Amino acid sequence: VHGDYNNKHFTKMTIRITSILCLITLGLLAALCASNPLNEDLRLPESNELLNNYRADEVHEEKDRTVIKASYLGSDVYWGKPTSPISRRLNITIQFYCNRHLQIHIVSEDDPQWEMPQQEPFPIDRKYEGTNENIKYEVEVIRQPLAFIVKRKQTGEIIFDSRVNTFVISRYYIEIGTILASDRVFGIGQRAAKFQLKNGIYTVWNKDSAASIDYAQLPGGHQTYGSHPVYLTQEKSKNFHIVYLRSTAAGDYVIQDGKLTYRLVGGPLNFFIWLGNESPEDTVKMYHDYLGGHYLQPFWAFGFHISRYGWPNLAKIKEVAKGFKENDLPVDTMWSDIDYMIDYIDFTLDTKRYPAEEFRNFLKDENLRFVPIIDAGVAIGDNRGFNEGFKRDVFIKNIWGQNLVGKVWPGYTNWVDFSHPNASQYWEDMLREFRDQLPYGGLWLDMNELASFCGGECNPWSAQPTTGDEDLPYFPGGTFLSDKTLSINAKHYDGVPELFWHNINGLVENMVTRRNLDNLGLKDVFILSRASYPGLGKYSAIWYGDNGASFEFMHLSISQAFSFNIFGLPFTGGDICGFLWDTTNELCARWMQIGAFFPFSRNHNDKNAIDQEPYVLDDDVRITSHVSLKYRYSILKWYYTKFVELNQTGTVFRPLMWQYPQDDAVYQEHVMNNQILISDTLMLTPVVTQGQNTVWPYLPQDKWYVLRDGRKKQGLKDTPLYHETYAPLREVLPVFMRGGTILFNQTTEGVTRVTHLDNRFNLVIALSDIQENGRYFAKGTIMTIKDFNDFQKIQTCHSHNGCLLNIVVDAELVGDSFNVNIRFESDLNPIVEENIIKNIYVYGVPVKSSKEFLAKEQSITYMEENGVKKHVPAHWSAHEDTQEGVLLIETEGFVVDNHKEVSFNFVQL
Repeated sequence: VHGDYNNKHFTKMTIRITSILCLITLGLLAALCASNPLNEDLRLPESNELLNNYRADEVHEEKDRTVIKASYLGSDVYWGKPTSPISRRLNITIQFYCNRHLQIHIVSEDDPQWEMPQQEPFPIDRKYEGTNENIKYEVEVIRQPLAFIVKRKQTGEIIFDSRVNTFVISRYYIEIGTILASDRVFGIGQRAAKFQLKNGIYTVWNKDSAASIDYAQLPGGHQTYGSHPVYLTQEKSKNFHIVYLRSTAAGDYVIQDGKLTYRLVGGPLNFFIWLGNESPEDTVKMYHDYLGGHYLQPFWAFGFHISRYGWPNLAKIKEVAKGFKENDLPVDTMWSDIDYMIDYIDFTLDTKRYPAEEFRNFLKDENLRFVPIIDAGVAIGDNRGFNEGFKRDVFIKNIWGQNLVGKVWPGYTNWVDFSHPNASQYWEDMLREFRDQLPYGGLWLDMNELASFCGGECNPWSAQPTTGDEDLPYFPGGTFLSDKTLSINAKHYDGVPELFWHNINGLVENMVTRRNLDNLGLKDVFILSRASYPGLGKYSAIWYGDNGASFEFMHLSISQAFSFNIFGLPFTGGDICGFLWDTTNELCARWMQIGAFFPFSRNHNDKNAIDQEPYVLDDDVRITSHVSLKYRYSILKWYYTKFVELNQTGTVFRPLMWQYPQDDAVYQEHVMNNQILISDTLMLTPVVTQGQNTVWPYLPQDKWYVLRDGRKKQGLKDTPLYHETYAPLREVLPVFMRGGTILFNQTTEGVTRVTHLDNRFNLVIALSDIQENGRYFAKGTIMTIKDFNDFQKIQTCHSHNGCLLNIVVDAELVGDSFNVNIRFESDLNPIVEENIIKNIYVYGVPVKSSKEFLAKEQSITYMEENGVKKHVPAHWSAHEDTQEGVLLIETEGFVVDNHKEVSFNFVQL
């Protein structure tokens, strides 16, 4: 029935018929909702049974696992609806992988359901590693009613305890709960919310949900585009653990009274638990390693990006690029929403409005990258994408085996089933042909939740409308699962229903896209996705989706980045200045201050909103953007190095609790959601409230300097305090540098592209407080690659950690001389290319207490390199109130090398 519309245009009558059928569908669903109120009472009215009627009949303990067979003792046949029979026999395996990692896997023997296979892109279970020696946990099985208890052996604290709430497994409804170790719970995404999860209901189901903020209120349903069924929590002993549910099922995650309850729409239960230590970073890294790590993005992607839905033609893109150039604003990438297409059809370029050759020359001449959007829906009609997809039969089917029809921007659409064996070659061919038209530098994969305007199916060729919702006894978020997406009874290859594939559509699309690009020799092409699931970080980056132009959304962009760092997606950020609604001068200026420090930094907005390129608003926005972006580029190679250091696991953009997990003050809401750590070095303290020009950051117990001038703000032995700090517009936001760390930066005069950055650096050394041995220290790392844009070389050395040198600084005060020794070293044999250190700033140099000395500020500095000692120019700035100063040493420029050692003697006259 679908062959005869291959090359036909829809008539108005067809559209009317489809609209009527969509209305019928909505009417049937509304009737269903009225006859069975959503989620009002899941249990049968006449049932008086216990909340947990399972019993362990057999328990077999083996070296690396415990195997359990359990049965249901109740008389209920189904849960909520006859379509959801209760599983009467369960097979349970508690698998021990190593001394910190275990798995609880629960499957129905009589009604097994689909679960993710043990293959890429899905997280893959590891084999048993090592012995049970020094095991950190102990497991107890309660036979009746069936329950599982995991405790930390050393402290006896609960890690997982299912002796709470209902425990039931049925075809379309599962409920299980656990006691939480504390109220410090983080994760369970995706949503725009504060970082720490409070009591409430959190829905997990990929959904096109624009400008949605989740306050965890009933009935839920304020999730956004990705699904991350994982949480990190801190125990009372200050240790951390992380729990991941390896499931693609829709669900509500309810936190209440110290318990977490999972309410899921089917699927097996497969819990993975990692017991960490007192470091959240160490704990999260174990999870990231299980996911397969995260992809190191090319250096150019760390530059600034500008985008807009509504740029009508190439002339407008050129105009925007010119505006950046004339205002000396750095930018590396121009993006285009669906405007560049012919009638919003994927893999097309409207050459009347975007002449291909002129476009290519423009990008080359201006040294810019271009990232086009590709929507998940393939337009039905006479176009290359549809014709090839139809011929290769790669589209998702409805329950009658026809290509399921929905609707997005170009009109009626089909969707590629990326599980189909023909899909990968089809997609690669489309990407190759599109690349021949326009040399894209990145790809923006949007609407891949999957999003549809119909909600279910709007297919005029179907016998009757159906979505699959009618079989469900429970609706996470209080809405039908087909809302704004495909029918959940749609079929993927091998018959897997959309119900269980929905949350991984975006993940599999991104895996296929990354493989295709690799096959095309395009490893440095950056991929940005809207939909996500654990493991996406192996292939792509993520942004938050459609936010709004408000101070609340700007504020929540911080906590969203923290969450995505837990989820294994550290290269992330939101639409700066807001996507929907009109921004304001103050809001956009403040957002540019913060956004300049996000790993992914892009200004993007809707065609119905006012222009918000940094140079078109008032001088506050223009000047604030200029200084903030220039500062970003000045530290960009250092920032990139922090990502290289991770070696594919761990975080960069962090809350303060990452560095100071023992300090209860950092868990206060206004600290946790307002202050940012970049790695272990910089603390950002942005303004997040309208009309404010002062912040009161909390400085944990450590040595802290004001980055701008090197003045000591707080010493290690000082009482941690809140410090009133002026935070005006037209300046970089207040930044503090932690003592004992090293930063390298560059001059940005004339720099508007990442390729303009050369190989000459300044070192900023923030000394620790004096140690018991009378010495001071600092440490950091530096990349040894000259050209950070050589992505192939960086990937090669990154995979072996062979392009990093440690910088170790040791200093002491001997009489009137302050001696500083700098060593560059690595135990490996790294690639070392020419990188030059020009100026060295040393913060925290002790000074004589004499007011006469402070007034004269006289000094002399000697530099010793390779046994040769010589006088070098230096500038000394002393701070009488702190008895410390900043020393600027102007070297002639020395080349960084492995095992290189340079010393300075600063003599106070």
